[in-house]
Amino acid sequence: MNKANTPRLGILACLAGGLMAAHCGGKPRPASPAGTGGVQVMGGTQDTGGSISTGGVQDTASTGGVQAVGGTESTGGVQVAGGAPSPGGVQASGGALSTAGTAGASVATGTPDAAAGGVGGSRDADSPRTEVAAPAQCPAPPAGAPADAITALNAENAARVGMGIPCASLVLTLCTSAQNHCTYYTTNQGSATCEAASSHSEIAGCPQFTGADPGARIKAAGYTGMGWAECMAFMDDPAGAVKTFIDSVYHRTPVLSPWYRDMGYGGGTGCDTIDFGPGATTAKTVTAYYPYDGQIDVPLSFNGATEGPTPPVPSTGWPSGYPITLFGQGITVSAHQIVVDGTTTPLAHIWLDGDSSLGSTAKVLYTEAPLSANTPYRVTIDGTSSTGSVHFDWSFTTGAAPTKPGGGRRG
Repeated sequence: MNKANTPRLGILACLAGGLMAAHCGGKPRPASPAGTGGVQVMGGTQDTGGSISTGGVQDTASTGGVQAVGGTESTGGVQVAGGAPSPGGVQASGGALSTAGTAGASVATGTPDAAAGGVGGSRDADSPRTEVAAPAQCPAPPAGAPADAITALNAENAARVGMGIPCASLVLTLCTSAQNHCTYYTTNQGSATCEAASSHSEIAGCPQFTGADPGARIKAAGYTGMGWAECMAFMDDPAGAVKTFIDSVYHRTPVLSPWYRDMGYGGGTGCDTIDFGPGATTAKTVTAYYPYDGQIDVPLSFNGATEGPTPPVPSTGWPSGYPITLFGQGITVSAHQIVVDGTTTPLAHIWLDGDSSLGSTAKVLYTEAPLSANTPYRVTIDGTSSTGSVHFDWSFTTGAAPTKPGGGRRG
């Protein structure tokens, strides 16, 4: 079976807590509906010192920390009324204090703790590749960087700048590991002996083999950061692949996490791979969210049936509203709400907190039904952190209803 033409989105998450090599294999789910077939999220957590969970095939969607909110504000604890602004409000560029808890970029120690994954997509052969200009706030890529890798970097950083978090840096060793894997993937598709069960895996002894799993390949390429993640798409479109990752629940995490700041892209026919590493340290007090405050043209919906592990299904089935992510460390949320801006009626939504596929630094909300076109929405989240109460309050506006399905198929 040609994986490049099969819609599926597989999550592979690893945090090695100072260890570089970790096996995070797994096979596609044997009886998954079309568009799923991911691999189990595995990996250590920052709090436990990075112990690694290995083996196993995930046959059901992760449900840890899922909360369905039936149209009323969640009160899983005492609501913080008008708490203090979230910490870390300084922009990456060292500019003025940002509003409503937008992420800061002060430097401290810490290790990434986020899901990473294989995302898929497909691009029509006659459709042009997406091009994205380099954000002026971000440093230039290194000399000799591949053009496609620069395109992927620009697409990622366009979103990160809007969020107010540090720009990602293009690292040539991660470009090498990502390109090596796409070369293996495209070379061995259709081979009875060398097409691996998971798109993230390689089989020793086969042509273009450089490592059985992403951690081994990244280490072999010379990257020395303590932690890693990998996302895959099947579009041969670097900017389109980044958009596909961002427009999902789980695969968004490593792309937009403040604690993953190194990246490298590799591509080939029907293959896009991005490898991530921690890079420069980001303060644990930093917070951020996506869609970001004031963002416009936000998509209306998300079809979670194309992501694996499949996120919790809304009561009305897919599609749901577009996912909303809060990034932060050590935050205990007591209340969360989304409304049409200017109204007071909470919208029914799914809340993911403590979901192993997200890691401990991300929390996600998505409405049970798709969002309305050209409509402003407001999100409020209250809770506590090590520094006291936190209150997030921001708004975004959706775009026009699509005339045809957008984005690549995920796999």
